[in-house]
Amino acid sequence: MQNNQRNTGSHSSAHYSSNSYISSRSSSSTQATSVSTLTGPTPPIPSLTPANGAPIEASNNVLNRRGDKETSLFQICLNLRQRLRKVPEFEQFLLEEEEEADEDTDPVTLLWRTFRRGYPLLSLYNALNPGRRLEIDNSRVNEKKRGQAATFKFLQACLSELRFPVEECFIITDLYNDDTTGFVKVTRVVNRVLDILADRGIIDDDITDPSLDSVPGGKRTHRQHVIEELVRTERTYVQHLELLQSFRKLVEEKGIITGDAVHDIFLNLNALLDFQRRFLIRVEQTNALPEDDQNWGKLFVLYKDAFKVYEPYIANQKRCEEVALREYEKLRETGGPPELRQMVESPTVLSSFLLKPFQRLAKYPLLLKELLVKGGLDEGRKHDVAIGIEAASSVLQRTNDAVDVEERREAVEELKSRVEDWKGHRIEGFGTLLLHGTFTVLKGDSVSTKDPEREVGP
Repeated sequence: MQNNQRNTGSHSSAHYSSNSYISSRSSSSTQATSVSTLTGPTPPIPSLTPANGAPIEASNNVLNRRGDKETSLFQICLNLRQRLRKVPEFEQFLLEEEEEADEDTDPVTLLWRTFRRGYPLLSLYNALNPGRRLEIDNSRVNEKKRGQAATFKFLQACLSELRFPVEECFIITDLYNDDTTGFVKVTRVVNRVLDILADRGIIDDDITDPSLDSVPGGKRTHRQHVIEELVRTERTYVQHLELLQSFRKLVEEKGIITGDAVHDIFLNLNALLDFQRRFLIRVEQTNALPEDDQNWGKLFVLYKDAFKVYEPYIANQKRCEEVALREYEKLRETGGPPELRQMVESPTVLSSFLLKPFQRLAKYPLLLKELLVKGGLDEGRKHDVAIGIEAASSVLQRTNDAVDVEERREAVEELKSRVEDWKGHRIEGFGTLLLHGTFTVLKGDSVSTKDPEREVGP
């Protein structure tokens, strides 16, 4: 999805009056949490990872539930655009945005830009034929601020006239910041207004499925099976990240554990989810193209650098597991909806959710290799997929390198705590630790040397 939407400043605190709520920033922001400082060595803690022979999780557990295409942001926006075209005078707003956009602009971006204009939201509300129509006095509002002023009026009307609960409404920055989590809230509110229009008989709410997931008739090719698995598992993965984000938000709201512990477990999860939604949008857009026009290798090359968002999360995996296990008894008392309670039914389930980013990243090269070998591609597409495999593999290698860097950093911290007297030397002046572990050291230059080799380690 294109990233050239205009941003606005966010506020650091939220209040509960309707006006200040509309303007404040929610706790689900993708802004990075400040890094906590841990002192002293961490005692060894058993891994959360399930051992061989561990109980098999129930098939109805949220961990094993497949993702629905209807919940992906791409599909939500496709359906939403169909519904909006039935609102009197609204289609013109959609057409104007389409005319200004590039040919490959996705439906999420098109709808996001449409709503940011503000006036389309006023038109949507006015379609309800309210006693008092929403309007903007252009003589009193600066041209650059009219879009946000219109959005503000729309939100006020949703809260005061339509009686939408405050917690179910979006805020100004959800629409004007570049955060998919915020835009998801916008789509929910717009869909809710459309539901009212349908209930009142103002619009006909029958829509057709605009996706191209199903292959008409005949036996599926191996290529179609691989692509179907890629798309389906990508949707499921994003939904699992969304559940993990909802769990994090609830933990923060209830103050179940300290802020440092939240950071150590979830780290940059919000930024990771924001990126992954955008990647899924491009996956779904590619899947909607005719088969001969689909270029899956190019997709991974395009997002190669953006996958860097994974590096800090995966490098933090060891600390994440340690803190999650240490705080598990508190986390299991978080409560919330059934699907969130299922996430902490056992340390195994919680660990499985926290490990999903690494597992998904390792899956991409495998899917592409299967597509390359069994996909029946022409030479040009094979070349593109081969380059895509290199890109996906390099992302995985970068995350492995990030893990190594983190392990060496932890080794230095442990060394600091174990050595009592550095004899006047400063460890900071030794440079970067390049290697650590247990190694075999050879003594002397002959095999006849007594005790020619020995193991030296930490």
